[in-house]
Parts: sequence; C-alpha cells; structure tokens
Amino acid sequence: MYEHTETVVLAGKEYPIRCNINVLAEIQEQFGTISNFTMLIAGVRVAKDENGNAMMDDDHKIIFERCDPSIRAIAAILPCMLTEASKDTELEEAIDAVNNARFELYRTALQMHKELDKCFERKNV
Repeated sequence: MYEHTETVVLAGKEYPIRCNINVLAEIQEQFGTISNFTMLIAGVRVAKDENGNAMMDDDHKIIFERCDPSIRAIAAILPCMLTEASKDTELEEAIDAVNNARFELYRTALQMHKELDKCFERKNV
C-alpha cells in the first residue's frame, strides 16, 4: 500500500487517489495527451472565434478561457486513480459513488489535478 496525500470525497466518505504509470497510460489512451486531460479537469479550454478558430492575443499566443471541469474526464479516470490507491473492500463502494455522481465536481477535479502534478513530481525526482 502506498502513502497517499490526496483524497476525494464520494458519497460523503473520503477515499485516497493515486496517479501512477497505469493511470497515465489510461489517460493517454482515452485523451491522447496528459495535457489534454489536465486542461479538461482544470476547467480550461482554448478560446475560439465565431468560425471555430483558436483566438490569439497581440503577441500571437493562444487565449484560454475558464469552463467547468469535464465530468466525462473525471468519470473516466477517477476510477483508475481509486483502483491504484484503494483497498479492495472500499473500491466497489467508491466506484459506485463515481458512477452515480455522488461527489462535488470542483473539489474532486482539483484533487485529481493535484495528484496528477504529484505523480510527475515523484517521477522527476
């Protein structure tokens, strides 16, 4: 069992989450890149003009805008993070809470984002 610092609250109960190589592989499989996934759970997207083109500032840098964290991204990857961290007896209960959307969207997305950052910190030491 690993030491966990990030947790999520699902259906009123706290569960540990862990991001490791297995989770990163699943993120790449489902979302193409870690950056795509990070933007989805951070609630950030590229601002687009009326023609659907990316908007740029005067320095030709892409403009980003805030949006809600992606429920699809959370629902796809949170069970993986729970699986890597949870005891078997708690896992089914936690995944059921995810599947039935019994969690606070913004706090859960933030905790997943923190755990993703820590994953890269651990790998780059």
